[in-house]
Amino acid sequence: MAQVMVNFRMDENVKKSMEQACREMGLSMTTAFTIYATKVGREKRIPFEITAEPSQRPSRPLGLPERREEDPPAQMRERLEALCAELRRSLTAIHTAIPSSIMGLSMERIRLLCSSELKDKATGVSGAVRTLFSDRNTGALKEKNPDILDEYLDGLTAITAEVREIEGALVPAMKSWTGGDAGAFTPYERRLAAVSQELDGLSPVMQRFWTSTARKQGSSQAVQARLRQSAASVETAYVRTALENLEALVLRHYDSLDGQTKARLEAHYFQTLDLTLHELSQAEQMDEDPGGKAALCLRTINVLSRVISDGGQARRELDQRSLEAEVAALERLAALRGDLAGDIQADP
Repeated sequence: MAQVMVNFRMDENVKKSMEQACREMGLSMTTAFTIYATKVGREKRIPFEITAEPSQRPSRPLGLPERREEDPPAQMRERLEALCAELRRSLTAIHTAIPSSIMGLSMERIRLLCSSELKDKATGVSGAVRTLFSDRNTGALKEKNPDILDEYLDGLTAITAEVREIEGALVPAMKSWTGGDAGAFTPYERRLAAVSQELDGLSPVMQRFWTSTARKQGSSQAVQARLRQSAASVETAYVRTALENLEALVLRHYDSLDGQTKARLEAHYFQTLDLTLHELSQAEQMDEDPGGKAALCLRTINVLSRVISDGGQARRELDQRSLEAEVAALERLAALRGDLAGDIQADP
Protein backbone atom coordinates (compact mmCIF):
# COMPACT_ATOMS: atom_id res chain seq x y z
CA MET A 1 0.00 0.00 0.00
CA ALA A 2 1.35 3.42 -0.94
CA GLN A 3 1.85 5.72 2.05
CA VAL A 4 1.36 9.51 2.04
CA MET A 5 2.27 12.15 4.61
CA VAL A 6 -0.67 14.20 5.97
CA ASN A 7 0.06 17.36 7.99
CA PHE A 8 -2.48 19.51 9.81
CA ARG A 9 -2.66 21.73 12.89
CA MET A 10 -4.64 21.19 16.08
CA ASP A 11 -4.76 22.65 19.56
CA GLU A 12 -1.87 21.40 21.69
CA ASN A 13 -4.17 20.33 24.55
CA VAL A 14 -6.42 18.43 22.14
CA LYS A 15 -3.37 16.62 20.77
CA LYS A 16 -2.14 15.68 24.25
CA SER A 17 -5.60 14.49 25.25
CA MET A 18 -5.89 12.31 22.16
CA GLU A 19 -2.38 10.88 22.62
CA GLN A 20 -3.28 9.89 26.17
CA ALA A 21 -6.55 8.27 25.06
CA CYS A 22 -4.77 6.40 22.26
CA ARG A 23 -2.14 5.10 24.69
CA GLU A 24 -4.86 3.77 26.97
CA MET A 25 -6.48 2.01 24.01
CA GLY A 26 -3.20 0.55 22.75
CA LEU A 27 -3.18 2.69 19.59
CA SER A 28 -0.90 5.26 18.01
CA MET A 29 -2.41 8.50 16.74
CA THR A 30 -1.54 7.42 13.20
CA THR A 31 -3.48 4.19 13.67
CA ALA A 32 -6.47 6.05 15.13
CA PHE A 33 -6.62 8.51 12.23
CA THR A 34 -6.18 5.66 9.73
CA ILE A 35 -9.18 3.84 11.20
CA TYR A 36 -11.21 7.05 11.15
CA ALA A 37 -10.27 7.88 7.54
CA THR A 38 -11.03 4.33 6.39
CA LYS A 39 -14.48 4.40 7.97
CA VAL A 40 -15.33 7.85 6.57
CA GLY A 41 -14.21 6.74 3.10
CA ARG A 42 -16.36 3.61 3.26
CA GLU A 43 -19.51 5.08 4.78
CA LYS A 44 -19.35 8.63 3.36
CA ARG A 45 -20.29 10.05 6.77
CA ILE A 46 -18.83 10.99 10.15
CA PRO A 47 -18.89 7.58 11.87
CA PHE A 48 -20.13 8.81 15.26
CA GLU A 49 -22.78 11.08 16.71
CA ILE A 50 -21.72 14.69 17.14
CA THR A 51 -23.29 16.25 20.23
CA ALA A 52 -22.66 19.16 22.59
CA GLU A 53 -22.13 16.83 25.55
CA PRO A 54 -18.88 14.85 25.99
CA SER A 55 -19.37 11.12 25.84
CA GLN A 56 -17.75 8.67 28.19
CA ARG A 57 -14.20 7.66 27.39
CA PRO A 58 -14.34 4.82 24.86
CA SER A 59 -13.24 1.46 26.09
CA ARG A 60 -10.18 -0.25 24.69
CA PRO A 61 -10.98 -1.96 21.36
CA LEU A 62 -11.51 -5.69 21.45
CA GLY A 63 -8.32 -7.65 20.99
CA LEU A 64 -5.86 -4.83 21.67
CA PRO A 65 -3.72 -5.18 24.83
CA GLU A 66 -2.85 -2.34 27.17
CA ARG A 67 0.06 -0.26 25.94
CA ARG A 68 3.27 -0.74 27.92
CA GLU A 69 5.79 2.02 27.21
CA GLU A 70 8.56 0.36 29.22
CA ASP A 71 8.81 -2.68 26.92
CA PRO A 72 8.28 -1.60 23.27
CA PRO A 73 9.20 -4.95 21.59
CA ALA A 74 6.82 -6.92 23.82
CA GLN A 75 4.16 -4.25 23.34
CA MET A 76 4.50 -4.36 19.57
CA ARG A 77 4.37 -8.14 19.56
CA GLU A 78 1.22 -8.24 21.70
CA ARG A 79 -0.53 -5.67 19.52
CA LEU A 80 0.34 -7.46 16.28
CA GLU A 81 -0.65 -10.85 17.65
CA ALA A 82 -3.91 -9.43 19.01
CA LEU A 83 -4.72 -7.94 15.60
CA CYS A 84 -3.99 -11.28 13.88
CA ALA A 85 -6.27 -13.08 16.33
CA GLU A 86 -9.03 -10.52 15.85
CA LEU A 87 -8.73 -10.75 12.07
CA ARG A 88 -9.04 -14.55 12.13
CA ARG A 89 -11.99 -14.32 14.51
CA SER A 90 -13.90 -11.96 12.22
CA LEU A 91 -13.24 -14.13 9.16
CA THR A 92 -14.44 -17.22 11.01
CA ALA A 93 -17.56 -15.42 12.22
CA ILE A 94 -18.45 -14.37 8.67
CA HIS A 95 -17.81 -17.83 7.24
CA THR A 96 -19.81 -19.72 9.85
CA ALA A 97 -22.73 -17.30 9.50
CA ILE A 98 -23.17 -17.88 5.77
CA PRO A 99 -26.43 -19.81 5.29
CA SER A 100 -26.57 -22.51 2.63
CA SER A 101 -29.80 -21.00 1.34
CA ILE A 102 -28.07 -17.94 -0.13
CA MET A 103 -26.83 -18.80 -3.61
CA GLY A 104 -25.04 -16.81 -6.29
CA LEU A 105 -21.52 -16.00 -7.42
CA SER A 106 -21.01 -13.18 -4.91
CA MET A 107 -21.88 -15.38 -1.94
CA GLU A 108 -19.68 -18.21 -3.23
CA ARG A 109 -16.84 -15.76 -3.59
CA ILE A 110 -17.41 -14.49 -0.02
CA ARG A 111 -17.39 -18.07 1.22
CA LEU A 112 -14.11 -18.82 -0.53
CA LEU A 113 -12.52 -15.60 0.62
CA CYS A 114 -13.33 -16.17 4.29
CA SER A 115 -12.72 -19.92 4.37
CA SER A 116 -9.46 -20.10 2.45
CA GLU A 117 -7.96 -17.08 0.69
CA LEU A 118 -8.17 -14.48 3.46
CA LYS A 119 -7.76 -17.10 6.16
CA ASP A 120 -4.53 -18.35 4.57
CA LYS A 121 -3.19 -14.82 4.21
CA ALA A 122 -4.06 -14.01 7.83
CA THR A 123 -2.24 -17.16 8.88
CA GLY A 124 0.76 -16.01 6.84
CA VAL A 125 0.75 -12.67 8.67
CA SER A 126 0.63 -14.50 12.02
CA GLY A 127 3.60 -16.61 10.94
CA ALA A 128 5.54 -13.50 9.90
CA VAL A 129 4.87 -11.92 13.30
CA ARG A 130 6.02 -15.05 15.15
CA THR A 131 9.19 -15.15 13.07
CA LEU A 132 9.76 -11.44 13.62
CA PHE A 133 9.77 -11.80 17.40
CA SER A 134 11.42 -15.21 17.68
CA ASP A 135 14.38 -15.54 20.03
CA ARG A 136 16.88 -15.72 17.20
CA ASN A 137 15.81 -12.31 15.91
CA THR A 138 15.96 -10.46 19.24
CA GLY A 139 19.24 -8.77 18.42
CA ALA A 140 18.42 -8.14 14.76
CA LEU A 141 15.31 -6.12 15.61
CA LYS A 142 17.45 -3.46 17.29
CA GLU A 143 19.30 -2.88 14.02
CA LYS A 144 16.17 -2.22 11.93
CA ASN A 145 14.16 0.92 11.25
CA PRO A 146 11.19 0.91 13.70
CA ASP A 147 9.24 3.37 11.56
CA ILE A 148 8.67 0.65 8.95
CA LEU A 149 7.34 -1.71 11.61
CA ASP A 150 4.94 1.05 12.70
CA GLU A 151 3.81 1.26 9.07
CA TYR A 152 3.17 -2.50 9.10
CA LEU A 153 1.19 -2.17 12.33
CA ASP A 154 -0.90 0.68 10.91
CA GLY A 155 -1.68 -1.34 7.79
CA LEU A 156 -2.74 -4.41 9.75
CA THR A 157 -4.81 -2.25 12.11
CA ALA A 158 -6.71 -0.71 9.20
CA ILE A 159 -7.30 -4.14 7.63
CA THR A 160 -8.58 -5.61 10.89
CA ALA A 161 -10.89 -2.64 11.45
CA GLU A 162 -12.28 -3.02 7.93
CA VAL A 163 -12.98 -6.76 8.32
CA ARG A 164 -14.55 -6.16 11.73
CA GLU A 165 -16.80 -3.53 10.14
CA ILE A 166 -17.75 -5.88 7.30
CA GLU A 167 -18.59 -8.56 9.87
CA GLY A 168 -20.82 -6.15 11.77
CA ALA A 169 -22.86 -5.36 8.65
CA LEU A 170 -22.71 -8.61 6.65
CA VAL A 171 -23.60 -11.14 9.38
CA PRO A 172 -26.88 -9.41 10.33
CA ALA A 173 -27.71 -8.98 6.63
CA MET A 174 -27.25 -12.70 6.00
CA LYS A 175 -29.26 -13.67 9.07
CA SER A 176 -32.17 -11.43 8.07
CA TRP A 177 -32.15 -12.45 4.39
CA THR A 178 -35.49 -13.93 3.35
CA GLY A 179 -34.82 -14.54 -0.32
CA GLY A 180 -34.80 -12.45 -3.44
CA ASP A 181 -31.84 -10.92 -5.24
CA ALA A 182 -28.56 -12.09 -3.71
CA GLY A 183 -26.80 -9.32 -5.63
CA ALA A 184 -27.17 -7.18 -2.51
CA PHE A 185 -24.13 -9.01 -1.16
CA THR A 186 -21.89 -7.97 -4.06
CA PRO A 187 -20.53 -4.85 -2.26
CA TYR A 188 -19.37 -7.07 0.61
CA GLU A 189 -17.61 -9.36 -1.85
CA ARG A 190 -15.77 -6.38 -3.35
CA ARG A 191 -14.74 -5.07 0.06
CA LEU A 192 -13.38 -8.46 1.08
CA ALA A 193 -11.52 -8.74 -2.23
CA ALA A 194 -9.97 -5.33 -1.53
CA VAL A 195 -8.91 -6.60 1.90
CA SER A 196 -7.17 -9.50 0.17
CA GLN A 197 -5.13 -7.04 -1.90
CA GLU A 198 -4.30 -4.99 1.20
CA LEU A 199 -3.04 -8.12 2.95
CA ASP A 200 -0.78 -8.75 -0.04
CA GLY A 201 0.62 -5.27 0.48
CA LEU A 202 1.86 -6.13 3.99
CA SER A 203 4.51 -8.56 2.76
CA PRO A 204 6.59 -5.90 0.90
CA VAL A 205 6.47 -3.71 4.02
CA MET A 206 7.85 -6.54 6.12
CA GLN A 207 10.56 -7.14 3.52
CA ARG A 208 11.53 -3.46 3.65
CA PHE A 209 11.77 -3.72 7.43
CA TRP A 210 14.16 -6.68 7.24
CA THR A 211 16.39 -4.89 4.72
CA SER A 212 16.35 -1.61 6.64
CA THR A 213 18.88 -0.25 9.08
CA ALA A 214 18.22 1.70 12.25
CA ARG A 215 18.69 5.43 12.01
CA LYS A 216 21.95 6.18 13.81
CA GLN A 217 22.59 9.44 15.58
CA GLY A 218 24.42 11.76 13.24
CA SER A 219 23.45 9.86 10.09
CA SER A 220 21.81 11.37 7.01
CA GLN A 221 18.61 9.48 7.83
CA ALA A 222 18.49 10.95 11.33
CA VAL A 223 19.00 14.46 9.91
CA GLN A 224 16.32 13.80 7.29
CA ALA A 225 13.88 12.80 10.04
CA ARG A 226 14.77 15.96 11.99
CA LEU A 227 14.17 18.17 8.96
CA ARG A 228 10.79 16.59 8.26
CA GLN A 229 9.73 16.96 11.87
CA SER A 230 10.72 20.62 11.94
CA ALA A 231 8.95 21.29 8.62
CA ALA A 232 5.77 19.39 9.47
CA SER A 233 3.74 22.49 10.43
CA VAL A 234 5.22 24.90 7.84
CA GLU A 235 2.85 25.86 5.02
CA THR A 236 4.81 28.41 2.95
CA ALA A 237 5.34 26.60 -0.35
CA TYR A 238 8.72 28.00 -1.38
CA VAL A 239 10.19 27.30 2.07
CA ARG A 240 9.01 23.69 1.85
CA THR A 241 10.59 23.42 -1.61
CA ALA A 242 13.89 24.76 -0.25
CA LEU A 243 13.70 22.24 2.59
CA GLU A 244 13.16 19.40 0.12
CA ASN A 245 16.28 20.50 -1.76
CA LEU A 246 18.21 20.63 1.52
CA GLU A 247 16.97 17.15 2.39
CA ALA A 248 18.22 15.81 -0.94
CA LEU A 249 21.59 17.47 -0.32
CA VAL A 250 21.79 15.87 3.14
CA LEU A 251 21.09 12.42 1.72
CA ARG A 252 23.86 12.87 -0.88
CA HIS A 253 26.65 14.36 1.21
CA TYR A 254 26.01 14.26 4.96
CA ASP A 255 27.40 10.80 5.71
CA SER A 256 30.73 11.73 4.04
CA LEU A 257 31.28 14.80 6.24
CA ASP A 258 33.92 14.68 8.96
CA GLY A 259 32.83 14.37 12.58
CA GLN A 260 33.79 17.94 13.50
CA THR A 261 31.65 19.42 10.73
CA LYS A 262 28.70 17.22 11.70
CA ALA A 263 29.03 18.30 15.34
CA ARG A 264 28.94 21.99 14.36
CA LEU A 265 25.97 21.46 12.07
CA GLU A 266 23.92 19.61 14.65
CA ALA A 267 24.84 21.83 17.60
CA HIS A 268 24.34 25.21 15.91
CA TYR A 269 23.13 25.27 12.31
CA PHE A 270 20.22 22.80 12.56
CA GLN A 271 19.20 24.25 15.92
CA THR A 272 18.96 27.70 14.32
CA LEU A 273 16.92 26.24 11.46
CA ASP A 274 14.54 24.61 13.95
CA LEU A 275 13.96 27.98 15.63
CA THR A 276 13.39 29.89 12.38
CA LEU A 277 10.94 27.24 11.13
CA HIS A 278 9.09 27.35 14.45
CA GLU A 279 8.73 31.13 14.24
CA LEU A 280 7.51 30.87 10.65
CA SER A 281 4.92 28.29 11.67
CA GLN A 282 3.72 30.54 14.50
CA ALA A 283 3.38 33.49 12.11
CA GLU A 284 1.32 31.34 9.74
CA GLN A 285 -0.97 30.18 12.54
CA MET A 286 -1.49 33.74 13.77
CA ASP A 287 -2.37 34.87 10.23
CA GLU A 288 0.57 37.28 10.27
CA ASP A 289 2.58 38.18 7.18
CA PRO A 290 5.07 35.29 7.00
CA GLY A 291 7.35 37.00 4.46
CA GLY A 292 10.04 38.14 6.89
CA LYS A 293 10.15 34.84 8.77
CA ALA A 294 10.18 32.90 5.50
CA ALA A 295 13.11 34.97 4.20
CA LEU A 296 15.01 34.23 7.41
CA CYS A 297 14.34 30.51 6.92
CA LEU A 298 15.64 30.68 3.36
CA ARG A 299 18.83 32.40 4.53
CA THR A 300 19.38 29.67 7.14
CA ILE A 301 18.71 26.93 4.59
CA ASN A 302 21.13 28.57 2.17
CA VAL A 303 23.91 28.65 4.79
CA LEU A 304 23.28 25.02 5.70
CA SER A 305 23.34 23.99 2.04
CA ARG A 306 26.65 25.77 1.45
CA VAL A 307 28.29 24.24 4.53
CA ILE A 308 27.17 20.73 3.57
CA SER A 309 28.17 21.21 -0.09
CA ASP A 310 31.56 22.70 0.80
CA GLY A 311 32.19 19.90 3.27
CA GLY A 312 31.36 17.31 0.64
CA GLN A 313 33.55 19.04 -1.92
CA ALA A 314 36.44 19.20 0.55
CA ARG A 315 36.06 15.49 1.19
CA ARG A 316 36.07 14.72 -2.53
CA GLU A 317 39.17 16.90 -3.02
CA LEU A 318 40.92 15.11 -0.16
CA ASP A 319 40.09 11.75 -1.72
CA GLN A 320 41.38 12.99 -5.07
CA ARG A 321 44.61 14.30 -3.51
CA SER A 322 45.17 10.98 -1.79
CA LEU A 323 44.70 9.13 -5.06
CA GLU A 324 47.06 11.48 -6.92
CA ALA A 325 49.67 11.06 -4.17
CA GLU A 326 49.48 7.29 -4.47
CA VAL A 327 49.86 7.47 -8.26
CA ALA A 328 52.87 9.80 -7.90
CA ALA A 329 54.48 7.43 -5.40
CA LEU A 330 54.03 4.50 -7.80
CA GLU A 331 55.59 6.52 -10.61
CA ARG A 332 58.61 7.39 -8.45
CA LEU A 333 59.03 3.75 -7.43
CA ALA A 334 58.83 2.59 -11.04
CA ALA A 335 61.39 5.21 -12.11
CA LEU A 336 63.82 4.12 -9.39
CA ARG A 337 63.51 0.49 -10.50
CA GLY A 338 64.01 1.43 -14.11
CA ASP A 339 60.56 0.30 -15.14
CA LEU A 340 59.81 3.76 -16.56
CA ALA A 341 61.91 5.76 -18.96
CA GLY A 342 60.55 9.21 -19.56
CA ASP A 343 56.84 9.46 -20.25
CA ILE A 344 54.64 6.42 -19.87
CA GLN A 345 54.09 4.82 -23.24
CA ALA A 346 51.22 2.62 -24.26
CA ASP A 347 52.01 -0.98 -24.98
CA PRO A 348 52.46 -1.68 -28.71
